[in-house]
Amino acid sequence: MTLYDADSVDACSWPETPEARLARDYFVPLMKRGSTTFLSDRTTLRLVAMDDLRIPLAINDAEYDNSPLHSTWVRYIGLPVAAVTAETYGAARAVVMRGAMRTLGAMLKAARIDKCVYVDHWLVLRNLHVKLDEDQVARLTAFLVEQFPGHAIVFPAINPASASPLLNTLAARDYGFVYAAHTRMTLPTQDVSRQVRENRRRDGRLLEAAGYRIVDGREMPDCAPRLRELYRSLNADKYHSTLDYTEELFAWTLREGLFQYKLAVKDGRVDGFYATHTSQDVVWSPMFGYDLSLPQELGLYRGLVHRLMQDALEVGLTIELGPGSDPFKSLRGSQPVPRWSAFHVKHLSGFRQYAWRTLQRYVNGGVRPAANAMLKKIDGDAAVGFGPLTLPFTPPTGQTPREAARALREQVDALEAAVEAAARLEGEARLQALSPLSQTLHNWPQPMPRVVALRERLTRLEQEARRKPAQAAAPVSVPPEDQARQLLQDAARWGDTSLVAAHLGEAPAPHLKALVEALRQAAGSVGVVLTATRGGKVVLVTAASEALRGRGVDAGQLMAQAAPCVDGKGGGSPEVAWGGGSRADGIDAALTATRRFVESRLAGPVPSGGVG
Repeated sequence: MTLYDADSVDACSWPETPEARLARDYFVPLMKRGSTTFLSDRTTLRLVAMDDLRIPLAINDAEYDNSPLHSTWVRYIGLPVAAVTAETYGAARAVVMRGAMRTLGAMLKAARIDKCVYVDHWLVLRNLHVKLDEDQVARLTAFLVEQFPGHAIVFPAINPASASPLLNTLAARDYGFVYAAHTRMTLPTQDVSRQVRENRRRDGRLLEAAGYRIVDGREMPDCAPRLRELYRSLNADKYHSTLDYTEELFAWTLREGLFQYKLAVKDGRVDGFYATHTSQDVVWSPMFGYDLSLPQELGLYRGLVHRLMQDALEVGLTIELGPGSDPFKSLRGSQPVPRWSAFHVKHLSGFRQYAWRTLQRYVNGGVRPAANAMLKKIDGDAAVGFGPLTLPFTPPTGQTPREAARALREQVDALEAAVEAAARLEGEARLQALSPLSQTLHNWPQPMPRVVALRERLTRLEQEARRKPAQAAAPVSVPPEDQARQLLQDAARWGDTSLVAAHLGEAPAPHLKALVEALRQAAGSVGVVLTATRGGKVVLVTAASEALRGRGVDAGQLMAQAAPCVDGKGGGSPEVAWGGGSRADGIDAALTATRRFVESRLAGPVPSGGVG
């Protein structure tokens, strides 16, 4: 095992692994030029070579004016004290809270709480957690204790969604754990409600509607000063972040292609941007900014966040958005995930060990429950993993990002194989095989380019099959009553009003009529918009219950919203209307148009429930 500094790191050998290459190309230049060349925090950078691993270290002593990235004291005392104001908590309570935190902070400073070696610390990057077995943890810990006998050994802010095995290995070697705030993630396999899909669709139109183009940062190589200005506008001026990046960091990462920059450009001016880095099937944005002086109605923030999410989800990767603006991100399908710092202090004095245990009790027993309560109000049951610490650690997201990416690839591979198998059939046999695939693809929660291509391929195959003589359509295997119950369960909802809006694929006329009748029997305020394909055409049917008609929405109005989207028309009674069209690629737009119409007529919140 070898410890390298800025003068000796040129002697380091580099295994052919993505993490080792990143350490060489990203971390070593930071070591050589010093942290303050690139960011406001002062820290000493080192690199450990162990087996085929290259592990970054950040070493601090008493830099209490750093950001939380390099100061345990600032994370748990400095920033919280600043956040306790009379306006938020009341004058008397604020005085008591600040006094208690300052008393704890004084004790922590006396115990030199910031005298730490931060292990596996990549500064502004995340999701690069090293994979260690118990023997490697034991050897690495012993080596660091020998090299830095007066420092606490800390693995900072580990994400259990990606690195539960590392947390469990550290636990097996008697590391302690302290809650280290939350982040937010969206997995590509995550089911999302209709409400989330509608929010994303609206966000997806904002930048183009405001006249912005999304430009690759490499097309504007001299934009670093503007990027730093926009970053500071958001993070220093609005959020009062204590971490600042230098212009050199933007210029260097842009020039070397270490981060992927996307710029929102209008009339040759950059008004917003984000940078991304991908590791272990997670896309993370270390830098994000936009011009706060522009009108909020432009939707610059919402549009940029949407594009950032799409960059990951469209290629089947997880997106990590980080904390902040939690209600907004929750309504876009982003799930809160706790992070935990692991610490080893058994080699330190009794007083310093006591200080770490006191900090652990304060944070895990006070800060964590407050975070849990706040996130439960925002995310409900999606806030998983914020309860009292229990072992072993498991991914609060269910799957890890790597498992989600693999599962999604396998699912799309299977769909592609099924479509190709159907392509070898003829006539009605092909249409019958494509029908369930059509429904799956048109109702896909997060359309990816591969899914969009499959939709187009399926439409062509359906058209080819219909041009050939076909027998009468075979009966649909699912009884209409059962299908009606499932559709009602997945319906969008505004209070006690439900809207069934779904594409059924290739559905025979008798089944479609029976399904509509089954849905009309549902109690309460219910609207129905169904689409199907038959004979190269789109079939539309809409229905409205008596209760819904009493609220000013009838079947004819729903048909008027849907039919133009498929280049069609329709008519009927206020209770039921039938129609058709010729443009199958307008089905999604037809369903969306009716949902928006119902939302606007009811003048209620965005719909909840259901997977579209």
